[in-house]
Amino acid sequence: MSAIEIHELAKLRIAKMQDVVLARFLGREEANKLSFDQHNVTRIATAVSEITRNVIQHSGAEGEMTIHLVHEGDKKGLQFIVSDQGKGISNLTAATRETGATLISLGAGLIGSRKLMDYFHIQSSPGQGTTVTMIKWVNQ
Repeated sequence: MSAIEIHELAKLRIAKMQDVVLARFLGREEANKLSFDQHNVTRIATAVSEITRNVIQHSGAEGEMTIHLVHEGDKKGLQFIVSDQGKGISNLTAATRETGATLISLGAGLIGSRKLMDYFHIQSSPGQGTTVTMIKWVNQ
């Protein structure tokens, strides 16, 4: 397995709903620059929108999104890291479980975003905040 090369493209503070719109726009723009097909551009924009919206609606603190160009061997893609220092998720297992109850709670955005991206990792602790890392590879 090749080492992943990472190059920062953009960083955005997430503090209000307008920042969610800007994050979605930046995700879409970087995906278009990297020649993702329109179906995957929409997947990226949707996942970015859902995760940054979670910062505003659930964390109780400001957050940040960083976009990276990533290379692993012959693959290239975009990595999105969205983090906050908010209240965190008390039961991460329940928030990411696919049940009817979860789909109308915090987990809907997490579950949906996980399905839209090629790589999805969430780390969260109560009182310590949450970090979500997502990667979408071109032509995957």
